[in-house]
Amino acid sequence: MDSSSSPSDVADVTIIGGGPTGLAAAYYAGHREASVRIIDTLPELGGQVMAMYPEKHIFDVAGHPKIKASELVRLQVEQASQFDPEVVLEEDCETLEHLDAPDEPSGQLVRLRGASGREYLTRTVIVTAGHGAFEPRRLPIEGIERWNHHGLHYLVKRTAEFAGKRVVIVGGGDSALDWTLGLQDVVAHPITLVHRRDRFRALEHSVTQMRALVEEGKVDLRVPCEVTAIHGSDHVQSVTIANSEDGTEEIVECDALITLLGFKSALGSIANWGLEFHSKKAITVDPASMETNLPCVFAAGDVAGYDGKITLITIGMGEAAIAANRAITVIRPEAKAQPKYSTE
Repeated sequence: MDSSSSPSDVADVTIIGGGPTGLAAAYYAGHREASVRIIDTLPELGGQVMAMYPEKHIFDVAGHPKIKASELVRLQVEQASQFDPEVVLEEDCETLEHLDAPDEPSGQLVRLRGASGREYLTRTVIVTAGHGAFEPRRLPIEGIERWNHHGLHYLVKRTAEFAGKRVVIVGGGDSALDWTLGLQDVVAHPITLVHRRDRFRALEHSVTQMRALVEEGKVDLRVPCEVTAIHGSDHVQSVTIANSEDGTEEIVECDALITLLGFKSALGSIANWGLEFHSKKAITVDPASMETNLPCVFAAGDVAGYDGKITLITIGMGEAAIAANRAITVIRPEAKAQPKYSTE
């Protein structure tokens, strides 16, 4: 992908967000011979998938019974790269404004101003920013920040990092159960799983598998419990686990504490562009075209909202196709939204 183009060049389509939905939009726009620019605040393409769970398997992408998240991103980057999009990383587009441009079919251009001070001119914009920037929910332990990068983890990016280690996982949702299962072949047994309730919010099949591992002695399940303290010198060495029913406490030795309590997210600058919102974190779109209330601005993926919306990667990819092909009709009014089929 070309990252050397001048940002003053006018792109046909500028995509805000380089995750799976954004990469799909880049492919579909490129397939229609549009010039494409991808802008992302992260240091690499892949969005939330690469930032949060690159080694997890994804099971709901058509044609792949299961595929590692990083491999899905690699394939999507390869697919989008066929059309040589410009890629701008570690950039936050702080403002969006429309400029009069009588020579353009729509009569206007869109100017994006980045936090870097650079300006980006474009004929259309597709927002594929997911739920925006993520910040992990933390345990209510005073001074917990001192353990960051010293045995406290909010993500599992590389399973090899936990090889042979004694691991405590905190959480009761899909991520906590996924990694309790996914680290079985890597860590020292048993993995200690701590959850504040008896019931879990994960897929039923994952819970069944986890309970089978408990029976095998490969998981030490602590419910209803919480981690209330972290101990060690320059690295996590143990944690205090408190039972919320009887008040008992136990110190459990560990080399790694993985807290998977979810993330708080915010759309950041995008929230100030003048877009209408369907919910706190979703932009209102027409699902037939993925158009927003702003001219020449579309949205797709988790950031796009409408009644009956289902948030799945596959849905986002389909919405990306709609948004990109509709954007083509803004750039070339004589063109049809329906593309030629991509078979040979």
